[in-house]
Amino acid sequence: MLKIALSAIAATICLIGAVAAQTDYPSHSVRLIVPFAPGGSTDSQARIVADYLGRELGQQIVVINIGGAGGTLGLNQAGKAAPDGYTLVTATPSLTINPYIQKDIAYDPIKDFDAIALVATSPIVLVVPKDSKIKSVQDVIDMAKAKAGEVRYGSAGIGSATHLSSALFAAMANVDLVHVPYRGAGPAILDLLAGRLDVQFENAPSILGQVRSGALRGVAVGSPKRSAMFPELPTIGDTVPGYEATSWFGLLAPAKTPRAVVDKINAAVNKALTDPAVQKQMDSLGVELIGGTPDQFEAYLRARVAEIKSISKAANLVPQ
Repeated sequence: MLKIALSAIAATICLIGAVAAQTDYPSHSVRLIVPFAPGGSTDSQARIVADYLGRELGQQIVVINIGGAGGTLGLNQAGKAAPDGYTLVTATPSLTINPYIQKDIAYDPIKDFDAIALVATSPIVLVVPKDSKIKSVQDVIDMAKAKAGEVRYGSAGIGSATHLSSALFAAMANVDLVHVPYRGAGPAILDLLAGRLDVQFENAPSILGQVRSGALRGVAVGSPKRSAMFPELPTIGDTVPGYEATSWFGLLAPAKTPRAVVDKINAAVNKALTDPAVQKQMDSLGVELIGGTPDQFEAYLRARVAEIKSISKAANLVPQ
């Protein structure tokens, strides 16, 4: 009888705790780790979302940039934080890519985090210098076959989303492209503008301004259907059936964060994505808002892990 009574008391305490977490959270400021340096697209999206969540939840959301090792340092720290809802972290493709390109990763992209919400996605865009003779995806394929080992593309570095997107294209189109890795997207784009590179498979936010100004020319998008940002561009999949490459941005919490807290943050995120001011700011960054449930985001992450495993094998990537 004593064991039954104690079990009942414990269950009641857990229930009270869950209810309290839902009604009282947050009782003080929340830190949002961005595992990259300030100023980039991920940082900009995080600050837009943090500002709205702070007002919606009634507590300041403090953005903390912990850059380094392709996002690994910040993700490692977030994964080890207390699962109380007071530490959140932004998630991008680096979350799922890093374990396949870096040794001694201290986090598991699924087991060590609880999914909160997929905030936005943006297509990978195939772009070329404005004066390039390349007008279509087929032109890229034809040039790569005519000039084997000479068509050069840049990326933000070995194992980056742009590198893997390019490697996937080369494998699926059965062509040989020369990879020129850079330390970030910026230097690669500068060389593309100068004509020192032939093509680039780049995240939409990174080249949106140059394409709209005419400094670069968009050829096609990697999304499964035409993008609202570039409605005039066909998909790469129209020429290379099955090809798909998109970048994404979401929010995570350390594993075992109370579900009531996760759901409360998720509701606030989804509400933010319907706010006209947030929509306008995010649109200026060249991303498409998504939203949805924590379970939907977890399923999305699991699919991305399986996808990256396949792509990294095709690209012959070995953890270094």
